[in-house]
Amino acid sequence: MLRLSQVIKPWKESAALNSHINLYGFWNQTAFLTKSGDLGMVLQVGGVDYESLDHAEQEYAVKRLEAALKAFGPGFHVYQYLFKTNRPEIPFARYADPVVEAANDQRRKLFEAKRDSLFQVEIFYVVLIEGARSKQGVATALARFAHDPAGAMNELNAQFIGNRMKTLLRSQIEADLARLEQRVGGFVRQLADFVQITVLDQQGQFTFLRRLLNYDTWRIAGSPQSTQFLDYQVVNSNVEAERDHLRVGDQFTLSKRGDQRLYPGPICRRPRQRS
Repeated sequence: MLRLSQVIKPWKESAALNSHINLYGFWNQTAFLTKSGDLGMVLQVGGVDYESLDHAEQEYAVKRLEAALKAFGPGFHVYQYLFKTNRPEIPFARYADPVVEAANDQRRKLFEAKRDSLFQVEIFYVVLIEGARSKQGVATALARFAHDPAGAMNELNAQFIGNRMKTLLRSQIEADLARLEQRVGGFVRQLADFVQITVLDQQGQFTFLRRLLNYDTWRIAGSPQSTQFLDYQVVNSNVEAERDHLRVGDQFTLSKRGDQRLYPGPICRRPRQRS
């Protein structure tokens, strides 16, 4: 039996790509705000040279990272993103000594001949803290009555009249931001002696977010034009869906039914609508 709901489901779920991006804008120089009221920060991690460590030292590094991650606690989410790039640029210094420079030049030529088989892996962590009003539902609204009566009434009202718009209070966001900055700062300091961790600023986060959604270098380049409407700004590629593949900008990528590779993690998902 043919059901009308099945026929119109693809049409109801189709929308512009930015409507699937759970990003609102930058809250300050190092934190971004999502449409669901969560705050996040992006960390670039240099990684550890595991090839120079024995088994005991590798295990020690893993335990240090595990202990540092446990410090975030409930309400925090840590997502890891890896970018693998082929034919990386390998920096080489110049030396005044001709003998050293000759050896360095031979090494440069060796790596240039092997560039097709070399890859660069970049590691990023996205740390999110759940917003005070990021959860929905009648049970959540009833539990909120004790400490936030106005928010509870708005949530109950939204459940019964179908209005999903919510108001986020600056004081609540600032309180969440203080917790986020405290935990991220502690995480960085705890691992500072053996791994380099950089908290990205607005430009760094903007480039990172564009790399998640765009594959062409010229589409990734650019600077944020505004601290708001970040979902519109990070999408810089047309997406065309075919039966067996997706075309993102000028690049083709294989796609299977239900593939979510274009909506990685908490940043790129169909958001709950917020005001």
